Amino acid sequence: MTNEELMETGDIPGWGLIHTPPRRFPRGSLVGTVVSTKMQKTINVAVDRSKIAPKIKIRQTYTRKFFAHDENEVANDGDLVLIIPSHRMSKNKHFLLLEIIRAKGQM
Repeated sequence: MTNEELMETGDIPGWGLIHTPPRRFPRGSLVGTVVSTKMQKTINVAVDRSKIAPKIKIRQTYTRKFFAHDENEVANDGDLVLIIPSHRMSKNKHFLLLEIIRAKGQM
């Protein structure tokens, strides 16, 4: 088979069953709100998660804060951001700022 024939995936039987479409968000990514930008090239992001308590059957919200690396210092307090895991940069910082989803005050 030539390279051109191998590149055409429509001829491969069962290709649609094994091929998965690309992810919308990278693996392990989190969406949260910036709560502090007082450090240099570092932002503090609060991520809210909800969980149903098994005994009382109501939804409880848990908040955890993560330090994320902001190389160009573009994020501001109150922005909704997407952070992705990366290599450990310091004792507590192991996330990177990928994008600002919504700036503070915008809908």
